[in-house]
Amino acid sequence: MRLVYLTSKTFPSSKVEPFMIKSLANAFFEHLGNDFTLFIRGSIPQEFARLNVLSAKVPNRLKSISYFLLLPIFIFRNNWSRDDVVFFSSDPYILAALIFWRKMFSFKYLICTECHQLFENWTDKYVLLNSDRIISTSEKLKKLLVSTCQVSPDKIAVPYGGVDISIFDKKQEKSKEDYKKILGLPLDRFIVGYAGAFKAMHYLEKGIGTMIKSLPKVDKSIIMVFVGGTREEIEEYAHLAKECQVEDRCIFVEKQPFEKLVEYELALDVIVIPNPASSTYYTDYAFPFKIWEYLCSGTPIIYSNLEIIDEVLRDRGASFIPENPDSLAESIIAVRKNFEFEEKKANLNSGIVRSLYTWNARAKKIIDFIKN
Repeated sequence: MRLVYLTSKTFPSSKVEPFMIKSLANAFFEHLGNDFTLFIRGSIPQEFARLNVLSAKVPNRLKSISYFLLLPIFIFRNNWSRDDVVFFSSDPYILAALIFWRKMFSFKYLICTECHQLFENWTDKYVLLNSDRIISTSEKLKKLLVSTCQVSPDKIAVPYGGVDISIFDKKQEKSKEDYKKILGLPLDRFIVGYAGAFKAMHYLEKGIGTMIKSLPKVDKSIIMVFVGGTREEIEEYAHLAKECQVEDRCIFVEKQPFEKLVEYELALDVIVIPNPASSTYYTDYAFPFKIWEYLCSGTPIIYSNLEIIDEVLRDRGASFIPENPDSLAESIIAVRKNFEFEEKKANLNSGIVRSLYTWNARAKKIIDFIKN
């Protein structure tokens, strides 16, 4: 089997999706070696030096039509029309083009769609019903694909996982207290934190406001650290903290390189996933891949009790009612009260993730599903 991973993203990039693509591509290579090809847009960076990489050097504004026209050329040139070739992508327009050209020229290749969400346009059913295999990010989304698009559940797999444990192995040589000192965080406070983008797609609230509003309801020895925002977002939430009279108990940190973000995750006493329930993006689609990082860190987790998150974190963390500061405050108080138990549970979580939910483990699950 030859697996060809197609994306219209450019590299290098500090954005989340290209980071995930790069991580999964490296994992595919570990399993398939020269039987794996990554196809990207733009120049081929040094970070892909060991991989078999092809590129389409087209501008962003013309990428959809360019990929549509270039794909058959690359397919003929590389002899990818065979039935042992599998195309893998999460880009609906690339996938739609692959389906169109397969029908047009009677190509024999297979198509595996990685589905993160429904776009509620023509691509949804066209792509999903014409895909040979579908990779869903959650069981909740899988149910939605079956009910909304009438996709056979046998075509869909949910291969959990997505973390690079090597970074955590390197960073966990130091203790929580060491990282608090390195990062300038107080040693005498119980630190509840959030690490990641402050908003989804630059405008959707991710629940940071709920965290800030919960702070006046807990003991003053508890502070909150928020890592990963833009300057504008930090100003917005700092203003909310002032309104809630907790500005002296909130620490805001701008977006950090991944390795530094891991240090913050290791320094926190509790990490929160505060996703709201007011948008279908969060209730149906937004399975936070950072779950695997948080579990790997061994830091106790408190999360919004949404079905899409609960399917993984049930019995692995403490939950609260989404968008409810009182409920979050109660969970923080309960976790602190039983902190020794919560730490033991978090350490067990770390061991499970390291053995079952790495990028390499996820890549193998996908490969096995395609082959079977």
